[in-house]
Formats: sequence, C-alpha cells, structure tokens
Amino acid sequence: MYKFSQKSLEKINNPLFHSKLRLLLTEAIQNSPLDFTVIETVRTKEKQQDYYKKGVSKTLKSRHIPECNKSGMCEAFDIAPYPVDWQNLEQFKLLAAHIKKTADKLNINIQWGGDWKTFIDMPHFELKRK
Repeated sequence: MYKFSQKSLEKINNPLFHSKLRLLLTEAIQNSPLDFTVIETVRTKEKQQDYYKKGVSKTLKSRHIPECNKSGMCEAFDIAPYPVDWQNLEQFKLLAAHIKKTADKLNINIQWGGDWKTFIDMPHFELKRK
C-alpha cells in the first residue's frame, strides 16, 4: 500500500481544496496499482497567468483557482505516477483508470484531461460541472 509524501499531503489538506477531491485522492492512494504524487491542487490567478503565457494551460479561468468556481473551492488536481516520467503515457493511463474507478465507487463525478479532444492534459482531473 502506498502513502502520500508530506508535500502531497500539504496540497490535498489545503482548506481551499474541495472535500470530494480530497476524499477521492485519500481513497485512491490506499489501493493504487502504482505510486503517485500530487503535483498541484490550489492555484493562484498569477500562477495561472504564467501557465497560460507558457502555453501549459489554455484558460485563465482554471478550476484550480478557488474564486473561478461557484463553490469557492479548488475543484481540480494534477497528479503523476511516481517516480515521474512525463514520457510514460501508459503509466498516466493506468493511474487515470484507477482514479476514475475510485471516483465511480465514491459517486464523485470527475473528468480527466487525458480524455479531452483539443488539449490533452494527462495529469489533470476536475469535478464535472452540473
């Protein structure tokens, strides 16, 4: 059984991180087929602007930014298989399948950036909007 590093725990325990996503990650790490790290949860507008300028993101209204969401919470997270190998897409797909299965089990409606058609974002997950 894997467990989160202190850095990952600090990110998921941020009070502005949505409780459903915290529950999802906490459950997912317990029976994950591979170790993974939390790259990012809560993001500032300034950091998002930087990502947008660099082309890492295609929006200035990221679901990572609490004030961009009706809930006032961060409704997204970025994770990666650990150790991180950005070229190993199969590991990202394996991790995504596990996260989706865990979300279904918990009745948490999410979407994965790896399923997007115009901008593939393998580390990214977010709550689906109602």
